[in-house]
Amino acid sequence: MPEKNAIPEELPEKPLPDGFGKGFAAGVLATLFTGAMFFAGWNAGQHMDNQAGVAEQETENGAEILTDGATLQKLDEVQSLIEEYYLNDVDADLLSTYLFKGIAVGLDDVYANYYSEEELESVLDSSRGSYTGIGAMLAQDAQSGTITVNEVYEDTPASEAGLQVGDELLAIDDTSLTDVQLSDLVSMIKSKDGDFSITVYRPVEEKEVVLSISLGDVELQKVSHEMKRDGIGYIKIDEFTETAVDQFREAAEDLEDQDMQALIVDLRDNPGGLLTSVCDILDEVLPEKLLVYTEDKNGEREEYYSDQSRTVDCEIAVLVNGGSASASEIFAGAMQDYDRGPIIGTKTYGKGIVQRTFPLSDGSAFKMTVEKYYTPNGQDINGNGITPDIVVEEAKDDTENATDAENTGEDAAEKNEDPVLEKALEVLKEDLAAAEQE
Repeated sequence: MPEKNAIPEELPEKPLPDGFGKGFAAGVLATLFTGAMFFAGWNAGQHMDNQAGVAEQETENGAEILTDGATLQKLDEVQSLIEEYYLNDVDADLLSTYLFKGIAVGLDDVYANYYSEEELESVLDSSRGSYTGIGAMLAQDAQSGTITVNEVYEDTPASEAGLQVGDELLAIDDTSLTDVQLSDLVSMIKSKDGDFSITVYRPVEEKEVVLSISLGDVELQKVSHEMKRDGIGYIKIDEFTETAVDQFREAAEDLEDQDMQALIVDLRDNPGGLLTSVCDILDEVLPEKLLVYTEDKNGEREEYYSDQSRTVDCEIAVLVNGGSASASEIFAGAMQDYDRGPIIGTKTYGKGIVQRTFPLSDGSAFKMTVEKYYTPNGQDINGNGITPDIVVEEAKDDTENATDAENTGEDAAEKNEDPVLEKALEVLKEDLAAAEQE
């Protein structure tokens, strides 16, 4: 069973070069932090590798090395050297963060991480899919320090204020953002109460613009839907956040109101999310059955079941690819094990391990891999992935063909630009036709 003080199970995305950042300002902040801290942690890991021979002589090379007398002595020596010889001022918070980041790297677990209190807030916002802010994704250039708007979400304070992609932030109220780090900007924005102003430079107009804005509740849309042809509904899930559950239910209800006869669930390039969220969505499409189970280092097993009758009772096809990871594989694996509908596309990523994030006494947190998960029939997804029932390769990016389609007015589907989706539509249409003949 999970530790009582652990943050709920998370099944994060496959590792990316720039870390764990997600689509909002604080998430990008986390991305920038991780990029820098990973480099520092990597150096720490290299140093630890060089000391491996010494560690083997003094201990059994377990976690006890962290409080071993020799380790504490070495830290004391390094502290003395810094205090006596280091030229610049020392940022104590930064030094502490890098120290614990290095421990995470030393676990040889690509998903392990240490989060400062500020970073933890970003991670939790990402898993929830909602946060208090302005509704824009910001990024900071490492060389110039310029903070730029990369995305503005619809129906948010940022979009209502007129903030645009490409705007360069110059000031918040009367405070210049020159030499201000993105982390400090995020804190500055979140501290605002009521209306405040953002001064931006807009390159497309070559002028400065002053916008009036306020904080608001921002919910990131992780689920989109539409009715395709032949009465076949389509739902795309970008990530299994907390908010994705209600968004899925609302999408399914809307399609049902349009007389949906079959459904396509598109999980392509969905990197995962929360274990609880994928189980809640599976609950909508499967009867009361085992959905997934986990096993920890001691072989203790925890099972997750659907607990109500399904609300989506039509034929279903699930689309996957190499970018479908973690929680997406739980979804596809359960659907495949119960023969609920065809899995179509290419083999999934193959991440079958669970991380938990444990809060620490000072508000920071430590994340590490604690369990493996298996599909209801015991498929070991980790390193193996889910093999589709129907393998269909995705279309290659063909700019020339896309231009031809635009020039001739041909529909994208007729040009077969998404053969995976087309195959799902074809299969479900045949299933519906067969059902009518029975």
